[in-house]
Amino acid sequence: ARPKVQDTSPVNGEASVSKTKWTNIDDVLNGLVEWLCAQYQSNTFYQIKDLLEALNQLEGGLKDNIKKLNSFEKYKQEVLSRHLDWSPIHKDLNFWRENVMNFEENNFEILRVLLTLLDQSPDPRTQAVACFDLSQFIQCHPAGRVIVTDLKAKERVMKLLNHENAEVTKNALLCIQRLFLGAKYASFLQV
Repeated sequence: ARPKVQDTSPVNGEASVSKTKWTNIDDVLNGLVEWLCAQYQSNTFYQIKDLLEALNQLEGGLKDNIKKLNSFEKYKQEVLSRHLDWSPIHKDLNFWRENVMNFEENNFEILRVLLTLLDQSPDPRTQAVACFDLSQFIQCHPAGRVIVTDLKAKERVMKLLNHENAEVTKNALLCIQRLFLGAKYASFLQV
């Protein structure tokens, strides 16, 4: 359930001291749009020009942060949902380079969930994407190969080399190649 936007609208554009806990960037943006609509309807904004100016200031202040938060947070939500699909973020090398250190949060929680999906997911597509994501982590993280080895991923991925689904087998092979070769020598492997 989404958090409710409090009905305590600030007066004349003053900052709100809201106690609402936002769960993700979409909730923040929805709350902001609701607040701006309330301000406009209550005649706090006297002209459309004022509303546009407020929106432009908001866009300028949040643009970079939204992009970074949005991409990794959405990825994290997808992994934690335990259902992966081939969204563009999985193959975006810039995403991996910019966010690979975020995988260290909570004792590599996201990485551990990916490893769990290799064994426990009944969906072959989820297993294939998890293998691919592990290979991306190995390639982009300075110690990716060592970390994934320490988490006993090799055995889990090796089991998938004989999977009945060709997509799973292909991505398991890519992951094993990057695991054995490391980032320095595996960068030539085709994705």
